[in-house]
Amino acid sequence: MTIAVPIAGFIAARLGSQAASAGWGAVFGEEAPTPKKQKAAEKAAAQRRKELKKEGASKAEISAVRNPEDETPVWKIVLWTTISGLVLQGLRVAAQRGTKAGLERAMSRRPRSNRG
Repeated sequence: MTIAVPIAGFIAARLGSQAASAGWGAVFGEEAPTPKKQKAAEKAAAQRRKELKKEGASKAEISAVRNPEDETPVWKIVLWTTISGLVLQGLRVAAQRGTKAGLERAMSRRPRSNRG
């Protein structure tokens, strides 16, 4: 039982996160503003600046390269934080409680092993 409850929470969080990302894509038509996506965009912008430096571009051209994630409205970031934080935590806790209750019910109904 001690192993099943955390595993259920992990699976619920994983599935909930995927569902939330898919729902975000369906509603807004774009990827969710996850920290992973923000880091990848930041890294891509830095790589582009580095390539421009190698090509000998002017400082104005290099400074014009911006991270597209910086233009994401604040309300979208706050909304995603709320969805990914509160809702997914709720799913995780519900899955853990359900698993614990189900296991207790299944284990308590078993007869004793040596009834002889």
